Amino acid sequence: MLVPVGKGIELDVDVTRFNTKVMDHIVKTGLRNLIMDSHASATQKADPTGYVAKSRELAERKLQSLYSGVVRTQAIGGPKAPTDPVAMVILRLARKTVQKDKAKELAAASKGDRLALLNKFATEYAEAHDAKLRPRAEKIVSLENDEPVAPKPEPVQAKKRKAA
Repeated sequence: MLVPVGKGIELDVDVTRFNTKVMDHIVKTGLRNLIMDSHASATQKADPTGYVAKSRELAERKLQSLYSGVVRTQAIGGPKAPTDPVAMVILRLARKTVQKDKAKELAAASKGDRLALLNKFATEYAEAHDAKLRPRAEKIVSLENDEPVAPKPEPVQAKKRKAA
């Protein structure tokens, strides 16, 4: 597993080498950080009487999202959006398909989790259907990158003369 640790450094970590005690510590620390970040916006200043309840709600919602397989990541340290134009178009095409195919599942998700869920489904779809989507994406990219061409003028047709 490649783990970005900052300053452009990525370490290739073999997680199978961790014993149970170390792995438990890593999981506990990671979960704690994820869940703490999820409820940081619920402050006493914003809601003097209900901030603890709101914090619990946000923390439980984050945990439920993790149980559901939804992971939102920041651009720093997390999976980055593709920079390859073809991959970006593949993802765009996948999103369109997933929005139609998974409309009910997306609508059932909480408002805050919809985008993350859409991105998860789209990424999975893009990976599974890359061979099918790639030719179309390559065509779109080539069309988008070409300079606009002035339309060809219509050929002028000669007027027909009446036979005498």
